[in-house]
Amino acid sequence: YLTPAKDPMKDKTGNGLNESAGSAGKPGKKEQDLPEAGKSGEESFAGQDDERAGRTNSREFKRVRFKKKVLVNNQIMVEALDISKKGLFLHTGRSFEDGTVIEVGIPTRPGNFDLKVSAMVRHNHRGIGMGMMFVDMDDTTVMQLEKLIDELGDTATNDLAGRKKVLLTGGTATTRNINKSKLVLDGFYVQLATTADEIFQIFERETVDVMVLDWQDTEYNCQEVLTKIRETPAYENIIRVVLSVFTDSGVQQEIMDAGAHRCMARMDTNPAKLSLSLSQLITARDG
Repeated sequence: YLTPAKDPMKDKTGNGLNESAGSAGKPGKKEQDLPEAGKSGEESFAGQDDERAGRTNSREFKRVRFKKKVLVNNQIMVEALDISKKGLFLHTGRSFEDGTVIEVGIPTRPGNFDLKVSAMVRHNHRGIGMGMMFVDMDDTTVMQLEKLIDELGDTATNDLAGRKKVLLTGGTATTRNINKSKLVLDGFYVQLATTADEIFQIFERETVDVMVLDWQDTEYNCQEVLTKIRETPAYENIIRVVLSVFTDSGVQQEIMDAGAHRCMARMDTNPAKLSLSLSQLITARDG
């Protein structure tokens, strides 16, 4: 019911691309990964929500989706993606150096940036956003923030139930974060995995609608992951999209035979195109 995309990249050198073969289809050393959003103690993207908090039962690390405009330094409007008692993540192309302390005006009611907090830049992913840690908060501010998080948390479960779940794997941390940022803004619930073990651990606790894999990834064998998914009835409804450096007809066929629903050219697939493709595939499956 799903057919591979007709991608324009036509390189005839992509033969024998599975990881165990170590063939010419594999690219060289990956670019250096930036720190992964959602992996540290203070930072995550929306969509991680209370996953880690549920395991620790610690209110301090509870994160909730907070897709709202905030006011930075009383002059720059940017969009927040999630918030916790410890900090928040801002989606913005504007950058501040790590360690910079800024003022953030957070709306507790529409049109009023009444909750003023100081926050230090912990992780600056240029072109994506910034992971912020709250600093120098007095007791009143802490109480206001906790009240806001509790109110947001009351609606988080219902909000999550209405979002389609995406699992992003492979590529560099930079690429994953850029794609995740766009998908979250488009209303998806997004999680990240870098190894085969992480992929199947997520499957055990989540119902995933669609996953994105990288055919040339060096952290897992894409062909083996696809084969395991295809051979496991519980995973049969997961839509599998594979990004590849090479997308000539032979490579596409190899990827489709391994169990993918669509093959897309990695270099031609920007975040907007990926988001649109995932939406179309989910609509086709559910329609």
